[in-house]
Amino acid sequence: MQVVEDFVSFSGEPSRAFDTALRTLLPLGFLVVSEGSSQLIVTGPGFNSTRQNALLGISRAEFTAERSSLKVLAELGGVDRMQRFLIILLVGLGLFDSLIFLGLWYFLDQLRAHTWFLAIPALTLVPWIVIGPILARWIGNRTREALNRLLQNMAFQS
Repeated sequence: MQVVEDFVSFSGEPSRAFDTALRTLLPLGFLVVSEGSSQLIVTGPGFNSTRQNALLGISRAEFTAERSSLKVLAELGGVDRMQRFLIILLVGLGLFDSLIFLGLWYFLDQLRAHTWFLAIPALTLVPWIVIGPILARWIGNRTREALNRLLQNMAFQS
């Protein structure tokens, strides 16, 4: 599981910073696991779509207020889940296309003379060899940036 650790300088009141986090995260479906004077731990519901709020990529976050900094340690379980889904989708699409084209080639006599026909599924998937990792990285970066903005807002508004 991907883990992100970040911090910002902080000189305010921890309870106000945690209140900012809760006002942001609770409407998204996050649950408070633990809340203290210098620590807040929340768990998230996870991603179902990339159109959702990027903070939903966080499965668990631990916010800690220290003397001069505000820290977060977050597990990106939702990001991992979306990246796994993307890989499974692309592999499944490739297998499905290959089976369809292999079946067409095998059962249609006109196509059997053209073995190049079997290369078509591979050619349709070549762009996804490049696009897939870019999308996976984008999903993770989007959640990391949203978490960093939340941390900065927590430090600023307290």
